[in-house]
Amino acid sequence: MAAAVAGGGDEPMKRLFWGLVGLGMGAAIGVGVMRWASRTADRLAPRSLASELVEAAADWRGRLAAALSEGQAAMAEREAELRAQLAEPGSGAT
Repeated sequence: MAAAVAGGGDEPMKRLFWGLVGLGMGAAIGVGVMRWASRTADRLAPRSLASELVEAAADWRGRLAAALSEGQAAMAEREAELRAQLAEPGSGAT
């Protein structure tokens, strides 16, 4: 029994060391999870979602306006081409 006690004197220190390592890792992981949860909650908060929705709608509106103006410009260009063809003598227009 004395040999077991003499050879196993480091056992309480090992347990203490690894217990503290586990406690530290648990605390670090807990802090990380809480920060992640807080950021996710802020991102998914109604005011955040509303502002993202407003930004998306403004972006969509801008792209739609640009597409409409581009389409109108293409229509005007094509109309000018057709009017020029109709105005040419001998083009078959009356």
